Amino acid sequence: MRALLRYHGVLLLRSQRWLPPVLLYAALVVISLDGQSQLGSQLGWNAAMLVPTLAWLTRAQLTAEPPAARACLAAATGARRPQYAALAVPLAVGLLLVLLAAAGSLLTCPVPVGVPVVAVFGDGLAVGLICSLTGSALGAVCTPPLVRTTAGGVGALVIGSTMLLVLSASPANAAVREVFSSGRTGVRFPMLPLLAALPLVLACWWASAWAVGRAGAASDRESG
Repeated sequence: MRALLRYHGVLLLRSQRWLPPVLLYAALVVISLDGQSQLGSQLGWNAAMLVPTLAWLTRAQLTAEPPAARACLAAATGARRPQYAALAVPLAVGLLLVLLAAAGSLLTCPVPVGVPVVAVFGDGLAVGLICSLTGSALGAVCTPPLVRTTAGGVGALVIGSTMLLVLSASPANAAVREVFSSGRTGVRFPMLPLLAALPLVLACWWASAWAVGRAGAASDRESG
């Protein structure tokens, strides 16, 4: 698995498909750092923007590999293991973005009076993790072979990101609301949103790997 992770990491880096989503996220975070927003609110904004960013980055990763290379890798290791490795790489990038954005927010944003900085910061990191997992789950099900066309994938990303950020039943929405209100109601670890995000991302990753394995088996039957 380590070799697969390294392979997909290099593939993403050399393809430069990571640039548009990462630069967009960086721009959204930098623009919002006005020095007046409370730390909790800023961390909530940073986390919310990770949902579309991770969904886009995950789709970019899963569509970066040439079909011939994908077929060779599937023949050597099976179809599902490379898919899991490809899903893990953008999630790792997302967690790095969480840390960098949180560090910038900590340096520029005031902390509400009477609220421990460490508690707010830790809460913000947890919310960033939840939004990263949610965005990764969305990206996993908006790529081939589940969504075959580029237009369909992009449309699903836009609609899905909006729904995950707006609907109160979404773990991302619940977590962001909690961190935004931390200055008024106190810091609370977003345990329920985290417990909802974990099975969501596992189910979506499994669905993506299952679809890839099924498509590979169908292709083998046709060629045989």
